[in-house]
Amino acid sequence: MTSNYTYLDVSIGGESIGRLVIELFNAAAPKTTTNFHQLCQSNAYKDTYFHRVIKNFMIQGGDLTNGKTVKPSEYPPANIGKGGYSIYKTEDDPSGKFEDENSDYPITTPFLVCMANSGPNTNTSQFFISTYPSPHLTGLHTVFGKVVHGKSIVRHIEKVEVISNKNNETNAWIPVEKQAVVINESGIWKDGDDLPNNVACTDPIGDDKYEEYPDDNEGLDLEKGDVTLKITSTIKDSATLLFKQKRTRDAFLKYKKALRYCTELVPDEDSDKTNYKKFLDLKKTLYLNLSLTALQLQKYQTCIDYCGFLLEMDDAKLTNTQTAKVFYRLGKAYAELKKYDTALDILEKASLFSPSDKTIATEHQRVKQIVEDAKLTEKMKYAKFFG
Repeated sequence: MTSNYTYLDVSIGGESIGRLVIELFNAAAPKTTTNFHQLCQSNAYKDTYFHRVIKNFMIQGGDLTNGKTVKPSEYPPANIGKGGYSIYKTEDDPSGKFEDENSDYPITTPFLVCMANSGPNTNTSQFFISTYPSPHLTGLHTVFGKVVHGKSIVRHIEKVEVISNKNNETNAWIPVEKQAVVINESGIWKDGDDLPNNVACTDPIGDDKYEEYPDDNEGLDLEKGDVTLKITSTIKDSATLLFKQKRTRDAFLKYKKALRYCTELVPDEDSDKTNYKKFLDLKKTLYLNLSLTALQLQKYQTCIDYCGFLLEMDDAKLTNTQTAKVFYRLGKAYAELKKYDTALDILEKASLFSPSDKTIATEHQRVKQIVEDAKLTEKMKYAKFFG
């Protein structure tokens, strides 16, 4: 009997982003799921590309004939997307095309796994994962599974840059070489096996049971401000628990998730002024927390960006202490990037808002000394030219 779950480990630009776990619809599509199961089990998809990425539509891979990875100078492979073979191949039919199944299943939700084909009953190894409702595809493709873990990874793949976004061009929808999407491993997944994810933190600590992107949650009412505020606050609190455990990277990813919910779910100011204000306050806190965690992770430009976003918020009413923290983190980040003059100016502003803060004073003095030493070195360098 075919196992219910298979997995694909994926990388972008040579860096692992994590694991997709696919639940197979064995009863509805037995021949298709047997094919996919055995190809995954034999690791046939290893070192093949996702060669078609269309945001708000689908991601496609599985060309076992032309889709194997190549050196950068040969990318993309010739005829990629035009091949593939199934476990049913024979000498007379080397591609092993087989008939459609479960093709009346409505393709009206994201994360459905479907066979790609060149017409009726031409299935081999190529497949696609829907990322947006596509009812116009219903009846044209076998639907044989759905992604149950790693939805954030699908969303991450969906955002890669492509060579061309015009259907009539040869390399349409193929990711650029520096963001090539590759299946590193495939196999059978059992409940309790690892779920590596390098683009999101999936730890449910603090009762965060929500998907990485708001619209990917099933059965949630995301129209009421009270509900969405509670959800967003839960995710933020989950991040804070991770931060207290010194899991800074995971906390950073969770704070980013909370910010995504905060940005996408904020209610209209005119219709829900109370919750609108609460969302703005929450967003202010998230920018503060993101700047701190980014600084600790040595993501200095990211820290600068979040500080800038906060300072640009028209409705952000920062206390003197909060303003001092923002300027301190901003100055510290610029100093780590060796932009000492800029750092010194900003740290002087931080000192004005919190004159008694020893951490700010210490960093201000450190950077001031670096700037003075640099000026002295420059002065001595040119002094020898003048008697």
